[in-house]
Amino acid sequence: MDREKRVLELLHQMIAINSETATEKEQAMEVYLLHVLSGIKKNVWCGSLPVRNDSLGRSVVYGFIEGKRADTLVFMNHHDVVGCEAYGKLAPYAFSPEILAEKLRHSEIDLETEADLDSCEWLFGRGACDMKGGIAAQMTVFEEYAAHPGNVNLLFLSVPDEESYSAGMRSALPFLQQLQKERKLRYRLLVNCEPNHKEQDNLIAYTGSVGKILPVILVQGKVVHISKYAEGINPLGILARVVSRTEGNWNLADQCEGESTPPPSWMYLRDAKKNYDFSLPWRASAYANFLTFKKTPEAVLRILKKETQTSIKSALAQARVQYEVPVLSYGELLNKAKHIPGFFTFYNTLQYIETEKLKQGGNYPSVTIDLMAQILDFMEEREPVVIIGFAPPYYPAVDSRSMGDKSFYSVLQAVTTCLTVRFDQYFTGVSDCSYCGLDSTMDGTVCQDNMPLWGTAYQLDWQALSDIRVPFILLGPWGKDLHCRTERVHISSVSRVLPGVLRKILAYLEKNY
Repeated sequence: MDREKRVLELLHQMIAINSETATEKEQAMEVYLLHVLSGIKKNVWCGSLPVRNDSLGRSVVYGFIEGKRADTLVFMNHHDVVGCEAYGKLAPYAFSPEILAEKLRHSEIDLETEADLDSCEWLFGRGACDMKGGIAAQMTVFEEYAAHPGNVNLLFLSVPDEESYSAGMRSALPFLQQLQKERKLRYRLLVNCEPNHKEQDNLIAYTGSVGKILPVILVQGKVVHISKYAEGINPLGILARVVSRTEGNWNLADQCEGESTPPPSWMYLRDAKKNYDFSLPWRASAYANFLTFKKTPEAVLRILKKETQTSIKSALAQARVQYEVPVLSYGELLNKAKHIPGFFTFYNTLQYIETEKLKQGGNYPSVTIDLMAQILDFMEEREPVVIIGFAPPYYPAVDSRSMGDKSFYSVLQAVTTCLTVRFDQYFTGVSDCSYCGLDSTMDGTVCQDNMPLWGTAYQLDWQALSDIRVPFILLGPWGKDLHCRTERVHISSVSRVLPGVLRKILAYLEKNY
């Protein structure tokens, strides 16, 4: 079969499979991928790895072609897709590209989308762009290489849950570490074929991936009838000021060589009241996204403590209330609690209960808030206090330029000979490439000590991250409007250009390592 046609055949088959993230539907893509890999039959070792403690029964799918040397190229991708809410009444057609395209013609769309529809150069559909197009290109080149293996090992790695909590990639880390040790592999490069956009005809690819940390704040105030306002403390007054001081604050964005992360963004803010009454709320909580280049969890915790202390002073001064409101990290709270008799029995039971809530559909931040509140209840802590911790998931910032050697830059140069591309340093959309290595100076202690769900409901293998340290590029097909109802991938880019680039990279590693 013509190589371009093979890419499109695989892509159409995959788009037709609804593999919505954080659902059991992801399993359908895993069955499909394993079927395709098993069908190669010659020179391929393939299988699946169950995601640890996953109530949805999802798996990582892999295929391995052994070369003559230890040098190894990794094709990485994710097979889950975001939901179809954005399609509205067109949701039933999200996985049927031809029908969807026709329906979109009769819908309200912008001029650029209309022009792309008329050009017939784009394939529409959920996952066409993000990122089944990249999978199809990788799989086609993988099949070709299996027919005639060379010097380089080629590993195909497809993970679930990228669009949610990256449980797939985190589960793949021990496998990558074990494979490296048992087969004495040298991971030379990882190519994650996430879609790229264009600027002035340049495809924008990346050699690094932004970090993300999810701080959680729980404020406990002092309940009084509103007629006695000056005798109480409204936790919303404190928390609203913390949000106001940090939300969209570009001074708190991380900087690196002229690049900037987006500023902090708060995703949730509310009190714990279930009903309306005439008293001040007792507790309020909030959580935010902090994206990072160089900032560590310790630095983020320090920033939030400072901003919270300033907010407390401002709130109490305006309310004409004199009170001491301590600000504690979750680790500090835990150190106080563990001296109370019976705490560890209580804590182990609490961890189990909260983990079960996650299995029943709860999310990491809300369960983290509940866990902190339950500890305060156990301590019988009634006085005003602020607790700051972290909720999963955690993404370390990773820069391949610091992990790779001179040969990494040579690979980038080789890519530019067959593609009009610009390599920027950090992809700020958050990706699984955050788990391709770890900065040698990174210490995970602060993150672990202040994340209530660490070790029970959430794990990250720091040692595997340190051992692997594989440089990567985020380089895929030209795509538009990922996560939107007009998500689409450029047909020639995904079927001809991207496979050509992957072949070029493979050939370069074959010749130069």
